[in-house]
Amino acid sequence: MNKNFYKLIQYLFVTICFLVIFKTIKEEKEIHNIMFNIDIYKFFPAVIVSIFLVLVYSQMIFKLSRNTTNLKISKKNWIYIFLNSQFLDTIPFAGFIYKAVNLKKYNLEYKYFIFVYAFVFYSWIIIYLFLFFIDTVIISLYFGLVKYFYISILFLISSVMVFFFIKLINNLSHRLSSSLYLLSKARELIIFTNKNLVKKNILIFLKSGTIIHISEFCLYYLVISFLQLDLSFKVIFTIFFVNSLIDFFPITPKNIGISELISGLLLSLIGFNFTTGVLIRIFIRLSSIFATIILFLFNNIFLSEKNE
Repeated sequence: MNKNFYKLIQYLFVTICFLVIFKTIKEEKEIHNIMFNIDIYKFFPAVIVSIFLVLVYSQMIFKLSRNTTNLKISKKNWIYIFLNSQFLDTIPFAGFIYKAVNLKKYNLEYKYFIFVYAFVFYSWIIIYLFLFFIDTVIISLYFGLVKYFYISILFLISSVMVFFFIKLINNLSHRLSSSLYLLSKARELIIFTNKNLVKKNILIFLKSGTIIHISEFCLYYLVISFLQLDLSFKVIFTIFFVNSLIDFFPITPKNIGISELISGLLLSLIGFNFTTGVLIRIFIRLSSIFATIILFLFNNIFLSEKNE
């Protein structure tokens, strides 16, 4: 009941967001000027960056899975399974289930599959809070907005606190009764995370996270250039930072509707029209969709899973 109610709230939220977006766009004429002047071939570099992002993320999960579990799989087979799962992710949980079922053939038990993704989620929070700290330092110092420097300190403190949180929980978990099934599984997950939060894995996260973060900024820059929008570096960086922060806390699946609405409102607040912000976000999403389709087709035409 609660789960269905939550889904209903999500659908209502998405519907309201799109109604607001369509109503606002209908009242603006800027969209026609932008859409009639674009060169669709200039959208291709943005799709290439989106493809690169998927492959970097795939490589990161592959390395972490090999480092933390008994997974025995070739890189080629991993890529085949991962790219198919990315395509299936258009259906909630379909890609996740597909990966879990197929990776079990390569010695990755369901329990440890879930543990790996929980570990990735937790570590991703630490790394991205640290990267948001870097972003806010840039905003406060490079853009001369000194008041945002205090926000950067908050991100840094949060990153450190999240890191030590799992250490604290690990110590407390020893006092939990292992006779209770859920508590014992939670304790296993905590121990797994604590054991694998080592320098080698942290460096993988830091390296991959930095590459992904910079590539995502490049994606925003390319989409804005494709739309022939005359925005300064300061504005582009602000759009990128706010959208990255919003995407870090998804309210609806892939934040559909939410991202477009907030992107439009952000551009309105800094002196541009609402439609411009919405279009930027829509084409960011389209680049990801096209990248997923291209990789899926390439995967199933030119690659195949080989027995090991």
